[in-house]
Amino acid sequence: MRGSVVGSGLVHLVMLLVLLIVRGPAAMIVPGPDVVQVALVDPASPLLAVPRPEPPPEPRKQETVRPVDEEGVKLEPKKPPKPKPEQERPREKPPEPAPVMLPSAPAGTAGLRGDVAVEGANFEFTYYLVLIRNKIASNWAPPAGLATSGNPIRAVVYFKVSRGGGLSAVRMESASGVEFFDRSAMRAVALSDPLPPLPLGFAGGELGVHFGFEWESP
Repeated sequence: MRGSVVGSGLVHLVMLLVLLIVRGPAAMIVPGPDVVQVALVDPASPLLAVPRPEPPPEPRKQETVRPVDEEGVKLEPKKPPKPKPEQERPREKPPEPAPVMLPSAPAGTAGLRGDVAVEGANFEFTYYLVLIRNKIASNWAPPAGLATSGNPIRAVVYFKVSRGGGLSAVRMESASGVEFFDRSAMRAVALSDPLPPLPLGFAGGELGVHFGFEWESP
């Protein structure tokens, strides 16, 4: 009888193991405290709906822009504007002083009339101009065979007198149109070099003289 009890126990043990293997382990649920989520909201304030975040926009495909003209347009550099010339007002020239004049008068013995003018208005030595006229007139002679038919002819010779009386820059300032007469005037001035020295009271270093020759055949 004891052996049957042991055998029966073994049979039950084997059946229990088979049941455990077939059913598998049962999930065990451990009871715990209930969790309740509570939001503290002011009952006076209206409920705000939480906006849903908008999905990000899809990135656009960048289109490659190609120029119509492959070479392109060449832009020339801008030239700086030319400065406008300032319009200067024409300066008014000061009135030139009237030259000292020794009026035309007979000089020498050949029928010549001579007049003398000098540059500048600060020459006050008239006697010196008389000396110039007398010396030049004494060295002048009318050209042989020259006839004016009663019409006077005139020429003006310009020259400069240095402090010592020497002549320079001799030139024909106004020709008469008669070559022989013009040559005789230039020759008379050349023969008069040197003239008397400039007056001591004259402050300039030289004196410009315009000597007029006027003659008509008898």
